[in-house]
Amino acid sequence: MARPHTGQLLARFARPTAAEPTRIAILSDVHLATDATGTWKVFHRTERHLRAAVSAVNDRAFDGVVVAGDLTRNGTPSEFDLFDDLDEFDPPVVAVPGNHDFPTTFDEHDSLPIRSFEDRYTPDGLPFHVQFGDLHVFGLDSHAATPGSPAETWDGRIDSAQLMWLDEALSAADPDTSMVVVHHNLPATGDLYERYRAELPVEGTVPGFTNPEPLVELLVQHDVSLVVTGHLHFSAVERADGVTELTVPAVSSFPHALVALESDPRGTTVRLVPLTDGEGMVESIAHGWEKDRVLLSAAQLATLPLVEDDGLE
Repeated sequence: MARPHTGQLLARFARPTAAEPTRIAILSDVHLATDATGTWKVFHRTERHLRAAVSAVNDRAFDGVVVAGDLTRNGTPSEFDLFDDLDEFDPPVVAVPGNHDFPTTFDEHDSLPIRSFEDRYTPDGLPFHVQFGDLHVFGLDSHAATPGSPAETWDGRIDSAQLMWLDEALSAADPDTSMVVVHHNLPATGDLYERYRAELPVEGTVPGFTNPEPLVELLVQHDVSLVVTGHLHFSAVERADGVTELTVPAVSSFPHALVALESDPRGTTVRLVPLTDGEGMVESIAHGWEKDRVLLSAAQLATLPLVEDDGLE
């Protein structure tokens, strides 16, 4: 029998809604490594954390699983092969790429071809639309690489072809049951990170989003219920220009968690599901105490829930 969706309350939203209860597991920034140790991403534990994510999902009743990017450490074929070996999720799984998943010009090594990523982790290529229960998920590719052309940056971008596809897809969708997933963060969350980072005694940077404005305009135009991002490794909810962005925590780094999103006619509840115990958390802090995003993760956990829309219980 599936376990109830226990976990620390992250947020409650008035939207998206679902006529019938729908549950989606969202994980991000697995950074699965085959031959690395240490760092704030605790590379030598990434296999264990992914196994824990599989167990957490399969112990609960989910309609689908979404990976919001950075499945791997470097995007090598061996890392993706290991991911596939461990990918024993009972529900169907889809994924969007993160900045570490596709080839770049400045970090040359064997890379999984983009078409192979699409064949393995999307219904019919990028971008994609998939329905889990009563929720519609629209997945975007924010990596700057294209087939045969590695990216020159880890910064995010959305090309005009994807924007045209999204405009058409959202025109036929119910905004109250629609969510968009993309790895890189929208401007409001990027600004949040910069404000918080400025207060910390340690330095850090995050690849940005080079052309977010047309995407944000489309999201506003179509009144999309929720945008899900990864990339930052810490939980956040930011609302700007009528867009609600949920940034999910990392599997690889503190706090080692996935997100359980449950929607029904009343709205959506989001909970954190931990993937390690107290000893694992201590090890993670020991590896990451000088990293700004680890400190920000701890700060955000101390202030949960981040959002509770009025009237939801």
